[in-house]
Amino acid sequence: MRYEIRHIESIDSTNTALKRAAKDGAPSGTVLVADRQTAGRGRLGRSFYSPAGSGLYVSILLRPAFIVSPAALTCMSAVALADVIRSYGRECSIKWVNDIYCNDKKAAGILTEGTVLSDGSFAYAVVGIGVNLSLPPNVPSELEPILSAVFDTPTDLAFRDAFLHRLLERFAFYWDRLPDLSFWETYNALQNCFGRRVSFLDGNRVETGVATGIDRAFRLIVQTEYGSVALERGEVTFL
Repeated sequence: MRYEIRHIESIDSTNTALKRAAKDGAPSGTVLVADRQTAGRGRLGRSFYSPAGSGLYVSILLRPAFIVSPAALTCMSAVALADVIRSYGRECSIKWVNDIYCNDKKAAGILTEGTVLSDGSFAYAVVGIGVNLSLPPNVPSELEPILSAVFDTPTDLAFRDAFLHRLLERFAFYWDRLPDLSFWETYNALQNCFGRRVSFLDGNRVETGVATGIDRAFRLIVQTEYGSVALERGEVTFL
């Protein structure tokens, strides 16, 4: 994969901006990196805290020549990111479907968006990756109990760019292997929810059960008192 990296000091959201660029014809492999986001976004409409000086906020534009699900793209990206974190000697795990945990708290998240054609293929896809490389100062009080970082000490822009370089290398490695889902076993091995009781929404009803595995469609299998459920989307909460 060839990359065209674009840096910007401040932007609302790298995903939002790169989707605009995609509609204007930006090529596959366009990468947008921001020093800070003023309206960073996560899954399920949540915001992603993105101050300057402590994180990597990057989005990658893809125009796949084959049919691939958003879940597979997200999970592939999670494995690539976990590889990079572990290459620095840091421990991490993945919480289905898109969160990277360090020290039992969220240190990174992934958001895949795009336009899907009638045959199920992407006209384009944008994979957004937000990483807390270090803990920023003045973390909002509501985030303190759940927020973590990959590294214990502050990082600078040069370190961020080196981390990004490793990430893009691993992303390209797995992108070439995406059709055969060769990363599926690694994604499973990095999960932190297997054997744990979780809650999830089933329609408007909250259900509970034990997470037992992930199938080849990257659905989380949860054993409830009523039987086995395969979750395609949404979020689980540890109990």
